[in-house]
Amino acid sequence: MADIGEIFQRIIKRNVILLRKAGFRKIDENKYLMILLLAVVVPIVMKFIVHLNLRSVTLLIVLYVLSVLMIPKVIYELKIEEFERNLPKALYVMVLSLESGRSIVDAIQEVVDSGIKEVDKVFLKIILLIKERKLSFEEAVYIVANSMDSHIFKLVGRLLIETRKYGGELAETLTTLAKTLEDLQNLRSQLLSVTANGLAVGLVILCGVVPATAGIIGGYLNIISSLLPNATPVKPEEIAKCMEVIQIGTGIFGLLFTIPLFGLKVSRMIIGCALCMTFGMLAFYVTLNMTGILFK
Repeated sequence: MADIGEIFQRIIKRNVILLRKAGFRKIDENKYLMILLLAVVVPIVMKFIVHLNLRSVTLLIVLYVLSVLMIPKVIYELKIEEFERNLPKALYVMVLSLESGRSIVDAIQEVVDSGIKEVDKVFLKIILLIKERKLSFEEAVYIVANSMDSHIFKLVGRLLIETRKYGGELAETLTTLAKTLEDLQNLRSQLLSVTANGLAVGLVILCGVVPATAGIIGGYLNIISSLLPNATPVKPEEIAKCMEVIQIGTGIFGLLFTIPLFGLKVSRMIIGCALCMTFGMLAFYVTLNMTGILFK
């Protein structure tokens, strides 16, 4: 148990660090633990409101807790992805500065002054290391590049260091690199757009239309049972069982839904599973209770 507690504590500390790196400076371990506690309380409250069975509540608690544990990593990855998307703009700014005869340090300062989102903060670290810590350009770039979890920026940093050390036409090299990164991003965006359009239809049908249809049928049966004396109303246990089936079905779809978009990333698969499951259950519950109002 001590080992499990230690592992859990390390995960909490790592997630807090990731959230602070992502810009959530006010978050601490106590606040994060409160969010985890909320992830446990919400399914328990849903049990009494939606009348879930024990398996549904347990599954929700597990998924919500795992989602809270995975969200900091996803947020940090999104921040890195935004940095990499804006990196070509910064490289073009550097090219213009270099072509005007300015030094590489001045070119980096120009990127900072341009205010390119996420990139300016990283390049500012290089400037501060050079001016305040009195490090060489190569040392500053090496430290900042290796502190980032961006493979692309590490390659850019290595390129800057090698060109500075051995000489070469840096402006031309940066132009080629920026154009290559832009083409790669455009290709990725086009593929995601085509894939997302098809998946969006499946998301609406499987997590919205199908659960809502089941809710309408259940509500209709309840109305029929209230009009006919010999008709048997839908029992709460049957509704809970139907909710469980919808929960598992939409959860599996959400688990697979993220793979074409993001690849085999467990963190995003778990969050997608939790979101689709919650959406499907809400669609069923809302239509089940709204049907009586509509038919009245």
